[in-house]
Amino acid sequence: MNTRLLKNIDAVPALPESVQAVERVYHDKDSSFEDLQRVIEKDPLLTADILRAANAPLYGLKRQVTNVQQAVSLLGRDVIRSFALNSAVDASFTINLSPYHINKEQFSLACERQLGLTIAWLIRRDPKRLAYLAPAAFLVNLGRVIISKTLLEEGNESKIQEALDAGKTLAQAEKYACGAQVTDVTATLFNHWHFEPEMIHLIRYSDDPDGTYGEERAMAAELYAIRETVLPDGSMTAESITRAKEIIEEFELDLPSYERALEHVLEA
Repeated sequence: MNTRLLKNIDAVPALPESVQAVERVYHDKDSSFEDLQRVIEKDPLLTADILRAANAPLYGLKRQVTNVQQAVSLLGRDVIRSFALNSAVDASFTINLSPYHINKEQFSLACERQLGLTIAWLIRRDPKRLAYLAPAAFLVNLGRVIISKTLLEEGNESKIQEALDAGKTLAQAEKYACGAQVTDVTATLFNHWHFEPEMIHLIRYSDDPDGTYGEERAMAAELYAIRETVLPDGSMTAESITRAKEIIEEFELDLPSYERALEHVLEA
């Protein structure tokens, strides 16, 4: 990473106090759903953000969610935590992704679709993995906001497109432009925010699951497939889905469950 990029990561403020309170309750093994509900409801803006997210069609709820208690009971602690962290992103960042030629709405759509696909794929088959994969899938692309900020400050906003035009992959283009790809930047940011090492490690290896082993390798491969499915602008193409299925087959993941989850997201 170049020096300015590291400085921009270090300059990111701490999580808002209300989200820090959510994090404390979430990680307290003795806490209850009611404890999580109470800390969220102390912040009206956080409450509104979570209810708005919970009612998105992507998450497949069959009825309107009108309060935090319903949101927590229907979607679970892991998903609600992801919504709270996304609320912190909105409070902490000005999202300008012009070096990638995508806008804030496209960025948000990509985040939402990745989380929606993760939930639909795992919530019944392996819900325990959502503890790491839900926030990772929702926020793995956050590093692009910091990369964009750095490139704009340096006057290098055209570098990513130059590299893409030269035939490089997006990860290669990011490394060419600022010395790091999005997964490295996001993992470093999450370390700055003191997130659990398991999630940081998962994000770092979501471009190269073979760099790790065991259950972590499988989760990294699932995140890799999810990220390949949904392009940075939120679109899903025949090519991106084919690539994701190749990853699923390579790492011997559950393809039928993925296909059912994909169908749900495409219909939302």
